[in-house]
Amino acid sequence: MEDQHTAGYDSFLDTVTNIVGILIILVMVVGVRAQHAPVNLVLPEDPTVKEREVRLTELQRRSARLVSLRKDILELAEKVGQTSIEIQARLAERDRLALLVGLLKKEYEEKSKQLSGDATRQQALVQALAEAHEELSRLEREAATQQNRTEVVQLVNYPTPLATPSDREEIHFVIEKGKITYIPLDRLLEELVADARRKLYRLLEVPEITGVVGPIGGFKMEYSLVRRHLAGTPGDGNTMTGAYAQLRQWVLIPTGAGGDPVDRALEETSEFRRRLAGYRPDKTVVTLWCYPDGFKDFRRLKDFLHERGYSVAGRPLPEGFPIMGSPAGSKSAAQ
Repeated sequence: MEDQHTAGYDSFLDTVTNIVGILIILVMVVGVRAQHAPVNLVLPEDPTVKEREVRLTELQRRSARLVSLRKDILELAEKVGQTSIEIQARLAERDRLALLVGLLKKEYEEKSKQLSGDATRQQALVQALAEAHEELSRLEREAATQQNRTEVVQLVNYPTPLATPSDREEIHFVIEKGKITYIPLDRLLEELVADARRKLYRLLEVPEITGVVGPIGGFKMEYSLVRRHLAGTPGDGNTMTGAYAQLRQWVLIPTGAGGDPVDRALEETSEFRRRLAGYRPDKTVVTLWCYPDGFKDFRRLKDFLHERGYSVAGRPLPEGFPIMGSPAGSKSAAQ
């Protein structure tokens, strides 16, 4: 019995030992496998990394925007350059046209000066003719009104029935806008001669010179002198050449609003009467320069002067046309 019991106990111990050995072997196998197996670590998400990704994305977006803006700026710079070139071309064209306009204007002024003498006389004749037609119409209306009435008619006898050029002393006035203004023409012409003599040497270098004298008595006088060439053949047959200065024209420029109203001018204390007092009626011609709005006043003044023995010369002027003279002009025709 004891031998059986001992044999069973040994078998149990062998079995336990085998099991322990198998467990040890399994633990070793698992340990070896665990040593060589890859390890996957799951770490918590770092907020700093995410923020960096957001910033990186924003930087990439801004970088793309900057590239786009740089491209737009380059395109605009190219357009600005093209526009600048076009502007320079337009400015050059404008300067060329301005120069051409200046040359044409100068040529026009020279032609106008050459034609001004004839134009003045033509305009004066036109105005005189218009005045005559107006006077004739007025007389016809008065005659028609008086046909059925009988009254005393006063005949006015002027010193000379015909207007003839005069070489007597002249005193000049201008009638405009209801006023009559004295023109110190003789003093201005004296100043013109003195000023021209001081500038004659310049005609050796240029064909024409201009000048201004005054103001005297509310007027300035602008003038121009030209160089004229002459050629002649003396008795020995040799050709002689030379040059001389000639006045082309003068123009009166008013510098102030002087003068007296026509009604006031007929009074004893007026400037008009004071100027006349220094001239003898039998040796003086009163020249009245008259604009269209002063024809009625001209007739009143003419009657007034004739009653006192003065000869009167009328000089009609177109509206806005200055008083001027030239060697090609005409003398005052007194009546």
